[in-house]
Amino acid sequence: MALQPQDYLLDGITPMPRCIVITGAATVAPDATTGAAVWMAHNVALVGAAASLSASTNCKGLVGFVNGFVALRNGAHLHMDKLGKAGNFGDLSPDMLLPAALARRIATRKLQAYVIQGDGAAGAARTAVVGGHSYLTGNNGAAAGPMQTGGGGGGSSNAAGVGDCYGGAGGKGGPCGGGASGSPGLAAANGIDAGDFGGPGGNAGVTTSVTAIAGGGGDPAGSNYLPTGYTFNIVFQALAGGGLLGLFAAHFDVGYGCLTSADGSPGTVITGGNYGAVNGPGTGGGCVVICTKPGGYHNSGTVRAAGGLHGGTQPYYEAFSGDGGAGSVNLFELVG
Repeated sequence: MALQPQDYLLDGITPMPRCIVITGAATVAPDATTGAAVWMAHNVALVGAAASLSASTNCKGLVGFVNGFVALRNGAHLHMDKLGKAGNFGDLSPDMLLPAALARRIATRKLQAYVIQGDGAAGAARTAVVGGHSYLTGNNGAAAGPMQTGGGGGGSSNAAGVGDCYGGAGGKGGPCGGGASGSPGLAAANGIDAGDFGGPGGNAGVTTSVTAIAGGGGDPAGSNYLPTGYTFNIVFQALAGGGLLGLFAAHFDVGYGCLTSADGSPGTVITGGNYGAVNGPGTGGGCVVICTKPGGYHNSGTVRAAGGLHGGTQPYYEAFSGDGGAGSVNLFELVG
């Protein structure tokens, strides 16, 4: 159901005419031509802990254009968490994501100044151990620079007394998604490296071990290895890196307890079986771009693009995989 504008009084004080008021989970579908979820409004208020606005699926970005206010209140959430889109799209500016119908209504030339880097931060390097019962913790993805996404985390390596073993490398981020993560290595099953530019995540290696192995997160996520004859529970399945979140508005006001984010996915967590599981690494954070009029940005809450944390450890395997690298939050003031 489409949301209908209404006259709204923000905090009982500030009039917001023709305002879209969101109190539940709202999504924007990507355009079939550009692959991005682009929206426009006069004023927008997200009100309450149940209120959220995101893309409906993984896509090249959620980009909003608002003439007046965007306000988050009472725990509301504007996000592109775990919704990154993999692809080597090169450097991108928001005008390249506009559907034709909206491009005629926006000064696209000004948008060309805001360039998201085609190459995200570097993914984590492999880990490697030689024989015995040695193990190594997975490496973390690199943190993003300005207008960049974070790198994917790397898998741990657990030799478990069987020869050499390495954990898969994380991939570098892309312009529309944080870096994918590599799978952990266990015994004779080496981890698999993630793809660059947001995916795919590394598939888990196949082994004769009775221990489950998590695949890496990404777009798409890597497959898990679950030994037959045992009961395992996938507590959490790693997803993609954080996406691209853009907002061009005269005023953006993030209230106390509210969140604007493009976070990467935590690593896969698997439990059960006789010897548990080797859990996965996190994916990289995305890219947040906020442009307002001078003095139009007020943040009493949180604005972030965090990397996803690793999935922790299970009994028998002390090494944990790496975290995804932090993405970037980029604040600009529009002049003229």
